[in-house]
Amino acid sequence: MIKNERQYRITRAQIQKFEHALEKVKKKPDKRRDVDAVLCRIETDALRSQLGDLRAQLREYEELRSGEVSIRKIQSLEELPQTLVKARIASGLTQKKLAERLGLKEQQIQRYEATDYRTASLARLLEIAGALRIRPWKGLSMPKTEFSLDSFFKRLQATGLEHDFVVKRFAPPQLLASLESKGFKKDDKRASFILRMAEIIGRVFGWTTDSILGRSAPKLNIALAGEVDFKLPSRAEKLRLNAYILYAHYLALLVLESTSVLPQARIPTDYDQVRNAVLSKFKSMSFENVLRYVWSLGIPVLPLNDPGAFHGACWRVDGRNIIVLKQRTRSQARWLFDLLHELRHVAEDPDQPHLSLIESSPTSEERRKSAEEEAASQFAGDVILAGRAEELAQLCVTEAKGRVEWLKRAVPEVASREKVAADALANCMAFRLSLQGINWWGTAENLQLTDSEPWAIARDLLLRHCALEKLNEVDRNLLILALADEEG
Repeated sequence: MIKNERQYRITRAQIQKFEHALEKVKKKPDKRRDVDAVLCRIETDALRSQLGDLRAQLREYEELRSGEVSIRKIQSLEELPQTLVKARIASGLTQKKLAERLGLKEQQIQRYEATDYRTASLARLLEIAGALRIRPWKGLSMPKTEFSLDSFFKRLQATGLEHDFVVKRFAPPQLLASLESKGFKKDDKRASFILRMAEIIGRVFGWTTDSILGRSAPKLNIALAGEVDFKLPSRAEKLRLNAYILYAHYLALLVLESTSVLPQARIPTDYDQVRNAVLSKFKSMSFENVLRYVWSLGIPVLPLNDPGAFHGACWRVDGRNIIVLKQRTRSQARWLFDLLHELRHVAEDPDQPHLSLIESSPTSEERRKSAEEEAASQFAGDVILAGRAEELAQLCVTEAKGRVEWLKRAVPEVASREKVAADALANCMAFRLSLQGINWWGTAENLQLTDSEPWAIARDLLLRHCALEKLNEVDRNLLILALADEEG
């Protein structure tokens, strides 16, 4: 967008240069090889496109400057910064004259407009809007200038977004740094931070800045990510769950966008096919090798390590699958079990273009009573234990003489005798006991090997596959922050 006379003159000069360059391309000889002709056409199209953009900017500025266009109302806060610039031009005011009207220096208005008013406080934005006689559209409630950080975070908490989660997963480091810098007045920094955060959060949850800063808190639309029916003890927990599901779903869409060239393959539903494919290609049944195999099927895997909320998820969007693993344990065996469990889910109904499945805790009643969950866990156990999951579980029960309290000793002994991994067998045992309403996952956790970082393995593989340059800056930052470790 052209904002002043200097930029107007520069744009006119650029248009002349592009017109001259386009004429030179047109006058090139027609006797060219096919490849040269294609390159010439591409060059011509690019010049025409850039020339069209410059002419549109020039025309917009000239219409505003002539008074043909009147800017007096805004429909949303997102459009306020550019509306301020347009209104100033349409009012016949230079940056210097607007500064004088506000009692500011010309350089301050120049800095504001150069950054689309990113560094201006909310109070300053509203002051300039008043000076330019800009009014909100009917139905748009302008926020109060004293909207504080505390009230902002309380508003978000009412939607299920806790303070620490918002700061950790939504605030880009440079935005936090600006809040702590000495370059702005305290109130200015807070207002700028609030407006920018409202824009970022609104992008994820489908909210406008107006609704976030308006009179009442915005509402979560969980239907965007698929229906969820977990039995939770409180409304607050339900809100937190729904908020996190929407957040994870948005990240999943970003991953799908950044891996759009990933080739798709048929997903086997037979455990033996999966096991043989992994062993033939990677030689061992490790978490990293199975993860690589899943990626080779065209299924991105997004690892998250935030506390609480759901246990895992898988989505299918327009025929493309994505798996979300959400664990805080360092046990590769647990991550491996969960990965194969979700792989079985995405293999179901492959002709359906859309799928949404959110996993509750492995100890939940919903999972215990679900035939699909039982089949997925059976599949995971059989892939890991070569189809012997049921047999080995029975051996453990026999070794423990049918007593649950003795299984902690029995499982490692059976694993050693049968030459299978004790941690993997413990997970399969915990799953089978959960079908009987017995929670043995805590004991199984004590039998896990925790000498690796499976979350980091999954994250690094994701980053190698993702073309982050396909995402805009806001979305790229959101995904990077989601993949930051606890210290990051």
